[in-house]
Amino acid sequence: MSDTVLYTHDSFLKHRMGLTNPESPVRLEKINELLFASGALTLLEQKQAPVAALTDLLAAHDEDYIRFLSNKSPKEGLAQVNVDTSMNPFTWEAAQHAAGAACAAVDDICRGDFKKAFCAVRPPGHHAHRDHSGGFCFLNNAAVAALHAIGQYGHKRVAIADFDVHHADGTCNILGGREDVLILDGFQQALFPYAHIHHAPPNAIYSPFPEGTEGIALRRTMDEVWVPKLLEYKPELLIVSAGFDAHREEDQAQLLMVERDYAFLGRRFSWILEEIPECRGIAAVLEGGYNISSLARSCAAFIMQIASTEK
Repeated sequence: MSDTVLYTHDSFLKHRMGLTNPESPVRLEKINELLFASGALTLLEQKQAPVAALTDLLAAHDEDYIRFLSNKSPKEGLAQVNVDTSMNPFTWEAAQHAAGAACAAVDDICRGDFKKAFCAVRPPGHHAHRDHSGGFCFLNNAAVAALHAIGQYGHKRVAIADFDVHHADGTCNILGGREDVLILDGFQQALFPYAHIHHAPPNAIYSPFPEGTEGIALRRTMDEVWVPKLLEYKPELLIVSAGFDAHREEDQAQLLMVERDYAFLGRRFSWILEEIPECRGIAAVLEGGYNISSLARSCAAFIMQIASTEK
């Protein structure tokens, strides 16, 4: 039996924000196609994502905001939530299953059923604040999962590593300042959401990269900054916000990562799991990545490394 679980759900393919929005169902379709064609699915146990419990959503988000999203869900067409984020009739269902996938991954790991999980979800989550959406995000899947681990299993040290090209402003808004959470956030400078990148909360380490940065800088940051901090912190659970939009083929950003850089990250996170006896496992959730080809290739490279049985 595999020690790595893959969470998906049909609702993820039904959520749309308009024909021209890059956060489209094709993202998951191409990831699934490449996982199948590459044979990576043989390394994974596949499961359907449940709906997140309301108590888990309310741990991360204000009750008024959850009520707003539920009421905003349209019966047909699109409902604009803010300038870049909208809902169709399936969005609210998909968002609840995306957060539910992250919580179920935590449950699987904490029960000892699996050591690693990848949640192939949409909508993404790391721009969702406690009280508002943004950047294609409605519920903050990583933050919901972290607080689920703390509330349900009594974890005292949960780490979140976010390598999406955009700053995890929502994750830091919800979890910033907590002693039971460590946030490692690597992103491109002077890029959406353009805010607060010079004022990291005390429990966060920001690793900003200038435009044109090559993958070697990301790998050096991982080895010289993130790995030592994780070894010092000794997280009981590692949550990874896995965005693949720092790839050189992306139009949304100007970093120059390639597939081998994402494979490197997968290997390093797996190594961390082996080096820290206190760490129960790795729960990774999909964030960004909008060039369909590079997203699928990079995501598959990352998953194959975290799911690999080779040491």
